[in-house]
Amino acid sequence: MAFRTPRGYAVNRPPYQEIQEGVRPEASAVPMEAYTGLAPVRVDKLHDDPIVIDAGTIVGIATGGTAVGKIFPAHAVTGNITMHFQSSDNTDWGLPAADVTATAAALTAGPVLPLGVVTQPVYSFFLQSQYENYTRNVNVPIVTDYMIQVPAVNADERTINAGDLVMCNDVALLGEYGRIGDLASTANLIGRFTKWDGTAASMSKVIGRCYQNIAFADGTGGAGTVLSADTTQSLTTAGAAEFKGLERVQTVDGLGNAGSGTAGTPSWLRSAQSDGDGTYYALTILVRL
Repeated sequence: MAFRTPRGYAVNRPPYQEIQEGVRPEASAVPMEAYTGLAPVRVDKLHDDPIVIDAGTIVGIATGGTAVGKIFPAHAVTGNITMHFQSSDNTDWGLPAADVTATAAALTAGPVLPLGVVTQPVYSFFLQSQYENYTRNVNVPIVTDYMIQVPAVNADERTINAGDLVMCNDVALLGEYGRIGDLASTANLIGRFTKWDGTAASMSKVIGRCYQNIAFADGTGGAGTVLSADTTQSLTTAGAAEFKGLERVQTVDGLGNAGSGTAGTPSWLRSAQSDGDGTYYALTILVRL
């Protein structure tokens, strides 16, 4: 028996569907996962767990290579990418015991264009694939339309000024990833910010615009010192105006809680690195992708 559809009564559905508002989007209904081969950028010392993408990192999705379909720090590398591991990474978590270098073509099929900025620490998805009872992140959370503030960690970031378009750093021949102390140069760290170079070819890497670059603290540790490790630090005049009265909040030294224990510097900027004069900078960026 043949079934026929009455003319004019078939489903008429426009080829369009609103999925989500777009501030914190997901690529699909399947949770977005980070590439399992990422090196730790720091360690959660309370739980002794490796953090492989820290908050404030620009990320995208690899379109090919061994990381295909996974969240990966955004980059424009056409040469090699080196993942910096330490020997203890193997004994502690089963990660590689030494640096792993691969071509960007083999790892991510070339550059990874930015899709957003990570909003919270992302723990190693390698451990989640190894252990049944280990799940620190179900999904990698990113923002695509938000005003954020991040610490400047290299010279490129410290030279971004208010009004500048901001893009993911344009390292070409050699990209690095891992703990800051293991890098040959923080300028090679993929997933970080730099000023748009003014070329049409780089527009695909632009993630937003800088609203403010503030020199918020001074220290005595010398160039490249991480603020949290500087033995003598104080807010600048601009920093004291931005974070008014924070130094009066009584906190315990050494814990990193923003207040008197951090000389009035906010905890989210404690990973800033100083310039040659011992000054620390923070960037306020409107992420708009």
